[in-house]
Amino acid sequence: MLGKPYRLGADGTDPDGAVDCINLVYMTLAELGIEAPAFQKSWYTASRVRIIRDLLHWGRRIDEVEYDGDVLLLPQAQATFAVTWNRGCLYINQHSKVVAWCPIGSLPTNHCFRSRNG
Repeated sequence: MLGKPYRLGADGTDPDGAVDCINLVYMTLAELGIEAPAFQKSWYTASRVRIIRDLLHWGRRIDEVEYDGDVLLLPQAQATFAVTWNRGCLYINQHSKVVAWCPIGSLPTNHCFRSRNG
């Protein structure tokens, strides 16, 4: 998934493989065999509080990410999702507009969640 281009609303099925942050998390969770939270199209315009409330129906809040499949909300103007994978985080790099990876702890996070089933 690294290097896939970013496009809002893209789910990775277009010829260029573009993906957005929500669909990046869903693709990663599927690859890891972790049940994803119920998709909410409203997340594209919802408040951070609403997204957190929805994620709490799927998982539990955690203080630190540790395991592949932990879901993060990054502190950016709009709610931006990331997911842990391979001792790091997959996220959309805001400068290069592609899927990138960085070591755990390199990205500031506001809220982290782990599946109740994981």
